[in-house]
Amino acid sequence: MKLSELAEKTGAKIVVNNEKAREVEVARVYAGDNISDILNQVSGTTLLVTNLSNSLLPRVADLMDGHGILLVNGVVPKAELLDAAQEHETVILVSPVGMFETCGRLYQCLNGKAEAMA
Repeated sequence: MKLSELAEKTGAKIVVNNEKAREVEVARVYAGDNISDILNQVSGTTLLVTNLSNSLLPRVADLMDGHGILLVNGVVPKAELLDAAQEHETVILVSPVGMFETCGRLYQCLNGKAEAMA
């Protein structure tokens, strides 16, 4: 499923690289906050869901060929994160709900069980 479709169905807002979100395909999700675990789990079709919101995330995603990061709890990303995302061509999304509910919504979408949930 495309990142833009996931955003629409889960109520997440795309804050960086909206055009790229129309291209990026997501097949799996990794939710976590430990950078070493992220390095082991993220791939080209993985959406990273995290509470972290620092400017290193787009670089980590880029190293692992990841293209999307979904921040939870309606966090407002800082300018440094947004600039790094532009530089590394990483899509940044923000979910209005917490980690648990965000992951539940994504699970339903990726398993074909959801219409719009926002």
